[in-house]
Amino acid sequence: MKKAIAFTKEFGISILSLALPVLASAQIPVPVPPTPSTAPGAQINSVQSVLNIVCVVFSWLFYFLVALTVIFIVLAAFKYLFAGGDAEKVKAAGSMLLYAAVAVGVALLARAIPLVIANFLGAGTLSTC
Repeated sequence: MKKAIAFTKEFGISILSLALPVLASAQIPVPVPPTPSTAPGAQINSVQSVLNIVCVVFSWLFYFLVALTVIFIVLAAFKYLFAGGDAEKVKAAGSMLLYAAVAVGVALLARAIPLVIANFLGAGTLSTC
């Protein structure tokens, strides 16, 4: 019993602070019925709308790859720090940095591909890019 009280005194505020966001999200949202303008298929009615959807998808891909690049760079830095002079670990960290550079290149392509597709299809400008 004394261990439980000591544990509660030591970690009680931390556990409570972790539980508060869960309690705040316990509210039941009121569902909104879909209208014709918000239905999934209602937005696709021209080539321009298809290109806008492609642009949104590639925009999400861009942000995902940027986040992945940051994670790879941080992991490579930790590998360099903890390599301890081991050439194999240093080589692995260097290859991780190379993968991060490739991810940056792919992310930049993800920003350029919708514009290339729009130019190819002759759609002019994209509203969401």
